[in-house]
Amino acid sequence: MRIEYFIIFIYIILTFSIQDRVRADDILQLYGSVNPRDYLTGRFNPSKHELFGALSDLGIPTNKSRQYLRREAAEALQNMYAAFRREHPWIPFGVRSSARNFYDQKQIWEGKWSGKIPVMGKRLNRIIKDPLKRAREIMKYSSMPGVSRHHWGTDFDLEVLTNTYYESGEGRLLYQWLAKNSRRYGFCQPYTFGRKNGYCEERWHWSYYPLAKHFLKGWNSLYKKDPAAFSEKGLFPGSSAAGHLAPLYMNAISHDCE
Repeated sequence: MRIEYFIIFIYIILTFSIQDRVRADDILQLYGSVNPRDYLTGRFNPSKHELFGALSDLGIPTNKSRQYLRREAAEALQNMYAAFRREHPWIPFGVRSSARNFYDQKQIWEGKWSGKIPVMGKRLNRIIKDPLKRAREIMKYSSMPGVSRHHWGTDFDLEVLTNTYYESGEGRLLYQWLAKNSRRYGFCQPYTFGRKNGYCEERWHWSYYPLAKHFLKGWNSLYKKDPAAFSEKGLFPGSSAAGHLAPLYMNAISHDCE
């Protein structure tokens, strides 16, 4: 009997050791050399991360700045771009924005909060004094720092950031093609029309869900463990007033991206 118990004990030890090693490998595969908390909230430099690649190196048109995605997502986008280009060789298809870290997002947020960047033609610091209401106005189209899918290197924005562009002409053809074919390459539109909560519709925003779904799960676990970290005073303007809205906006996505 003692030998049987010893064998069972050794089996349990080996099982847990293998499980721990698998979990460690999974974490390394998902986050690389950045710890999960920093990765999920965008506190790292995508251009220096070993799992990211530059879109221009793959022949994907971008604006003047270097744009980065996770290498797997970038290669999927390269394939999708090539397929679109074969069918529509003259219709514009360019990436305006891709991976953005916490500090990039903070700069955008602070610009809109302070009125330096107008929102729908309005300087919010002049017309909305209540911090929660001002934050909600910004969050129609922009995320709080630490609460953006762009932090993960899975999401990109097309060149034109207005929904009306995709209602006619070349923009309509581009959007219709993506709506029909993007899932073949692993992409989805997270912010579609008709959702009850979260950001407004963004026809220019597309996400690589094979990776993003894991990061979303990780982000939700992170928030559950420490929700106060997203409402910390001074984290960014309005953080203490609006930080509690982080999970609502993070999870208000289309079913295709869940």
